[in-house]
Amino acid sequence: MSGPAEIKPQSGQPEYYAALDGFRGLLAVFVAVYHTIWLSHPQRWAFFENGPVIIDLFFALSGFLMWRLYSKKLQGPAGALQFMKRRFARLYPLHVFMLAVFVGFAILRLVAHKIGIAETTPGEVLPFETGSIENWGSLLQHLTLTHAFGFEEALTFNPPSWTIGAEFWTYLVFVGVVLWCRPSKFWHFVIMALLVSLIYFALSRVRPNLNITYDLGFWRCLAGFFSGVLAAASFAYLRPYLRKLSVKGFTALEITMVLLGTAFVIYCGGKLQFLVGPIIFSFILLFAFDGGLISRFMSRPIFLYLAKISYSVYMTHVIIAFAFGIVLKRGLGELPTGWAGDFWLGIYLCVVLVVSHLTWRFVEKPGGRWIRALQLPQKRVAKTEPSV
Repeated sequence: MSGPAEIKPQSGQPEYYAALDGFRGLLAVFVAVYHTIWLSHPQRWAFFENGPVIIDLFFALSGFLMWRLYSKKLQGPAGALQFMKRRFARLYPLHVFMLAVFVGFAILRLVAHKIGIAETTPGEVLPFETGSIENWGSLLQHLTLTHAFGFEEALTFNPPSWTIGAEFWTYLVFVGVVLWCRPSKFWHFVIMALLVSLIYFALSRVRPNLNITYDLGFWRCLAGFFSGVLAAASFAYLRPYLRKLSVKGFTALEITMVLLGTAFVIYCGGKLQFLVGPIIFSFILLFAFDGGLISRFMSRPIFLYLAKISYSVYMTHVIIAFAFGIVLKRGLGELPTGWAGDFWLGIYLCVVLVVSHLTWRFVEKPGGRWIRALQLPQKRVAKTEPSV
């Protein structure tokens, strides 16, 4: 889940997109299932085989929210600096905490091999040794959020965190677009749509599918994010008309959208994944209305709770999956499959949720508060932006 924006139903925040929030929580769990290293029945579903394309929906959701919440409130360099400070406070505390966890895991690997607990497999290069991609350079890239620009040849340390770096720098592009271009006319958004299409087309010429991460991840994020911006602009235009639609009408559209989106993930692999733009645009635009029965279902407290801890789920699940894989292989002699894999999948997800709640409570929230409380090196800016 990319470093998604945090959506809170507060009295001071007039707009809350409950269904989109609920989907964000559910999809974060899907990502956690996708990254398990033993075989369960869900992992064999065709939906998860093309699972990486789900990440683009997170990018689009961020673009939608940032446009709806900030496009008319960002004013001048001081406002831009305050915005980037808030986004940094949202992303960085948990990112750097999990980076420390993965560095600790790398050190444990070194110690385990040194004392003979673990055996070196053919071709294995240990962290921080000559030839390893997990080195001081890649560590610096994680610290500077530049690990989605292709400076290394693979994902390093906490693999999902490439989206955090990509999204942070996409926020900077967003600020530039809002402050310097102020898109407001129809033709502005036509040009934006053409640029998004151009990015997806260019990526399709150099990659076989949309599983693009450490090298061109920033460009993938940029295209998905501004697909969400386009959905936000369309939402503002269509809202007076579609809000009159009945619950039955919205429900029919929502069922159609869910079926279409699921079919796209299952059947549109390879180069067809680069057509994801219209899918995520339509999905976010429709469910932003919270108009149908699926929206009401996705607005239930369980999904909103998952949304609340979704960033933690996204950032913590890989190290937990690694730990489960090591323990299961040593304890059982081999990784479980079938129904046994399902059983351990359930245990694993429970652990992920418990750990994620703890990191949300004791890392995300206090870390964000601490950074937001820091004074910027300039005249203090009035707090006019919503808290997200």
